[in-house]
Amino acid sequence: MAAGPLPWLLTHGTAALLFAALVAGGLGVPIPEDLVLLSLGILAHQDVLPIALAVAVAITGVLCGDTALFITAQRLGPALYAHPRMKKLLPPERRERLAQLYARHGGRCIFVGRFLSVLRGAVFIMAAVQGMRLRDFLLWDALALCLSAPVVVALGYAFSHSVDAVAKGAARAEHLLVLATTAALLAVGGLRRLRTRRLAQRPR
Repeated sequence: MAAGPLPWLLTHGTAALLFAALVAGGLGVPIPEDLVLLSLGILAHQDVLPIALAVAVAITGVLCGDTALFITAQRLGPALYAHPRMKKLLPPERRERLAQLYARHGGRCIFVGRFLSVLRGAVFIMAAVQGMRLRDFLLWDALALCLSAPVVVALGYAFSHSVDAVAKGAARAEHLLVLATTAALLAVGGLRRLRTRRLAQRPR
């Protein structure tokens, strides 16, 4: 078995502990989210947890962590950017790019950002500071989670015999989900623009 946090999670993991790990990870504690989700799948395969409970813990744990981060950023507002850690995560040029993306695409940025582990926290923080409503954030984040979390848990379940293969598979799955969801969002946006143009060209 590979060295690192995954074996520890498999040895000591319970539904409550893994839920807490997901919430803490959402708040910035350096706990790899994918490893916790993989652990849930592996433990389900080992009959330590029912698979339905593993998926429920995955979705609710991540969503609670994301929500805590969003509410914290919402309350702190632009003052959050003065924090040394935020200066590194969100330098001015990145803030500007994310602000432009949010202005153009709104909640869809949350949906795509959920699949981008490197930029996920930055996207969520920017949306909160830019004034996104909590209910809109929850909607888009939950939609993305209903796709991503079950996939990673299922990878842990299906390939529990090989931790290394599971971890690599999770990375590939994340990339494929990013490509698929981005393509779908672009297609929907293109169809909407085409429909708007056709409506505008109709004689009145």
